[in-house]
Amino acid sequence: MPDIPDNARESLPATTPLTLVVGMGLPYALVIVGFLLFEHVDGVVFGFPLAVAWLFACMVLVPCCMAVAWWLGRVR
Repeated sequence: MPDIPDNARESLPATTPLTLVVGMGLPYALVIVGFLLFEHVDGVVFGFPLAVAWLFACMVLVPCCMAVAWWLGRVR
């Protein structure tokens, strides 16, 4: 019998599918799919084409997704 204390908890996986989707899939979709959707739009935001403005917005949105994924991992 192994030396495991009675109050030892069961080990949890390092990542869950939800943290992978939020941490990797959502940022990928934000950048790639968003750029492809806004590539042919003629709008302008603060003098930038909409696709470039979207990429600038992703510079804030991607770290937010990573923070949410980190938080989801810590909640478990």
